[in-house]
Amino acid sequence: IILRWHIQEGNVIFPKTTNPEHLKANIDIFDFALTEVEMNKIKKLDKGVRYFVMSIADQEAQLGAWKPED
Repeated sequence: IILRWHIQEGNVIFPKTTNPEHLKANIDIFDFALTEVEMNKIKKLDKGVRYFVMSIADQEAQLGAWKPED
């Protein structure tokens, strides 16, 4: 449901799984839509707490030099 919510919000999501059942569930988010009431209930769950707090400078320093392996 949260993946569907992100899609309807216009967010880009990158779900990852190696479990075939989870993969099917991730794909099945395109056969239904959440109502406006459901969307708003989920949106109200936001407490404004960030769990990933790396600064932009640190992100660029750690991730900006990343290159795929040859």
